[in-house]
Amino acid sequence: MKTLIVLLMTAVLSFSAHADEKSIQHLKVADVTSVEDARKIFIEKTSEIRSKRDLDAAELQDIHVITYTLEKSVEFFTLNLIGDKKKLAEDIAVVVEDIHINSERNRKEETQKHLNQYFVLADKFIKSF
Repeated sequence: MKTLIVLLMTAVLSFSAHADEKSIQHLKVADVTSVEDARKIFIEKTSEIRSKRDLDAAELQDIHVITYTLEKSVEFFTLNLIGDKKKLAEDIAVVVEDIHINSERNRKEETQKHLNQYFVLADKFIKSF
């Protein structure tokens, strides 16, 4: 019985700790179908994200929306590149997903941590274009 009570309390506390983190309805974004489009989107979306400085709730929301399109660009690269560039695109994909989730959940510090990682990888990737 004690175990059941502890489990129920843990579930309640866990839920209430995340109650202020609003999930956004997922957006549908068209697939990227060319290298040119993938590059253009990657550069533009990276620039848009880089312009976000405060990471307040509004900017985190903006970043979350931007990541939908950015993910499509990165996905194109992971599917169509080979070797070191493919590996770099795969690493970027993981970080973009972390940015997506943390910005969606209004986690400023976590989002900033992943953005820092992203910009290092993105700058390296852009130089390879």
